[in-house]
Amino acid sequence: RVRSLCLGSPFDYDSQALVCTAQFMPSPKDDQFQEAVDKVVRELAVEVNRGTLVLYTSYSMLNKTYGTLKLDLSSRDTLLLGQGKDGSRQHITERFKENRSSVLLGTDSFWEGVDLPGDALEILGIVRLPFAVPSEPLVEAQMEELQKQGKDPFIHYSVPEAILKFRQGFGRLIRNATDRGVVIVLDNRVATTRYGKAFLDSLPAPSRAFSSREEMVHTIRQWFIDTETVTQVNPEAAD
Repeated sequence: RVRSLCLGSPFDYDSQALVCTAQFMPSPKDDQFQEAVDKVVRELAVEVNRGTLVLYTSYSMLNKTYGTLKLDLSSRDTLLLGQGKDGSRQHITERFKENRSSVLLGTDSFWEGVDLPGDALEILGIVRLPFAVPSEPLVEAQMEELQKQGKDPFIHYSVPEAILKFRQGFGRLIRNATDRGVVIVLDNRVATTRYGKAFLDSLPAPSRAFSSREEMVHTIRQWFIDTETVTQVNPEAAD
C-alpha cells in the first residue's frame, strides 16, 4: 500500500514573484527574433542590473547572444557568462553567485538542478518554450506510439513535456521564503496560441502581459523598488 500526502507551497508567490509575458516579441520563427532577444537581455543588464539567468533551448542562440553582448556588457562592468564559453557549469555558477549584477546564459542543464537562492538570481529569462526536438529517437518513438493510438502527439506528448520543463525552469527563481524575482517569457506563443495559456496556468505566480520592451523594463525596475520598500517598512514580510 502507498500513502500519499499533498502539501501546499511554503512560498507566497503573489508577493515574491512576477511573471512577464513579452507580447511585443516577434515569433520565435521570425528572423528578427534573435535580435529582439539580444535587445531585451542587454536592456535588463543595463537598466535593471540584477543577477539574471537566461535559459535557452539551443546553444546556437546562446552563442549568438554571447557574441553580440560580451564586449558591450564588459565595458559597463557587467559580467556576462555563457555555458560552454567560460568554463564548467560549476565554475560559471560560482562566478555568477559571486557577482551580483552578472548575467548567465545557460541551456539544457540549467533548466533544473541549479540552486541560486537569495539575491544571486533575481531575474529569470525564458527565451523559448522548451519543446523537445521531434527528431530525437526517444521523442520520435513516443510520438509514433501516440499516433498509433489515434492521439495527437503534440497535444498529448510535446505540450505536457514542455510544460514540465517550463515549470522546472521557473523553479530556479524562488528557492526559499525570502527570495523574490521576475520571470520573463520571451516566447509570445504563450499569448498567441491555444496551448500557450496552459504554460502560464501551470505557474503559481501571477502574470502580466506587455506590449513594449520599454514598458516591461520600467515595470520590472519599479517592482523591485516596491518590494524592497515593503520589506524595509515591514521586515516581518521577509520572514
